[in-house]
Amino acid sequence: MDARLDTRLAEMVLSEEGRLIEVHYREGFDLDTEGLMEVQVRRGELTKERCAMLAFFHPGTLSDLEVMREDYFGKTNANDQLIALAIVTQDNLGEAMSAVYYSYHPQTFPTQIFRAEADARAWIQQQLKSST
Repeated sequence: MDARLDTRLAEMVLSEEGRLIEVHYREGFDLDTEGLMEVQVRRGELTKERCAMLAFFHPGTLSDLEVMREDYFGKTNANDQLIALAIVTQDNLGEAMSAVYYSYHPQTFPTQIFRAEADARAWIQQQLKSST
């Protein structure tokens, strides 16, 4: 059975036998600094083990430049815990904001942005395989 927890902005699910944290951001909510940090802090409640992360953003949710200032991953144990991060966003603004964010806040783990969930899942599976 998959472990789950809810934050103000997202539902988080631990899947793939504890090797993948899926973050499903809620539709209709603008992402803010406190909410994004809550997701990263609470990641440790799902698992302390090394794993990958798959984040799903709805169109229009990645639009506030204020959220770009914070290194959410660097302020938590993400660089020690995460093997890779795949981001699924279905709009141009979300893709552009994600690309800018990771250029300002590079991480030690590989990060890719996708438009299609299937492509993101395939890439994450490759990352998980190569990490064993």
